[in-house]
Amino acid sequence: MAPIIILIRHGEALHNIDDDWGMPDPGLSEKGIEQCKALAAELEPNFPFAQGECRIVVSPLTRTLQTVQYGLQWLRDRGVATEVRAEWQETTNNPCDLGAEPSVLQNEWPDLDFSSLDPIYPQKVGLYEASEEAFQRRASFAKRWLFKQPEKCIVVVTHSGFLKRVLGGPRFRNVEYRTYELVEESGDLKLKEINRDIASREPA
Repeated sequence: MAPIIILIRHGEALHNIDDDWGMPDPGLSEKGIEQCKALAAELEPNFPFAQGECRIVVSPLTRTLQTVQYGLQWLRDRGVATEVRAEWQETTNNPCDLGAEPSVLQNEWPDLDFSSLDPIYPQKVGLYEASEEAFQRRASFAKRWLFKQPEKCIVVVTHSGFLKRVLGGPRFRNVEYRTYELVEESGDLKLKEINRDIASREPA
């Protein structure tokens, strides 16, 4: 059975304050850090999945990594692994959406799993180029990968632009999360929204 998918947009980042897309790989603002702490307080008390049933997947950009740091550390403290994957990065070629080299990331985040990070990252070529055709290919690749995973739940921390391609809408607010199941329709995979409050859902 395919896992339940929780999709989370990162907290407010520094470039979100004034729409400064020229800011290189920005981190979270103070407001964004507080948003992540509030997210943790909402999710942690009744999260229904055990350590071995869950995995965190995160975009390699600083704002998503910090969202895991401040919003999901409680889950990591339970022993849930965090896997950094390139397909969940943001879509544009703007400096705000261009990440650091993998060697730099691994030094800054030594407790995260970079073993599956595409070595082509952070180049915006191939699957990651800034074109609508590539966005759709990447979205399909991301859903197929999720569908094959053995866990009961995968928590994904990513970006509004890519979420739009994965889901076909809606636009997520900062730290907004929604819960989905993967269903096959006409030979394609769709993410079908289920009970938004994951804390009230009993695991299968």
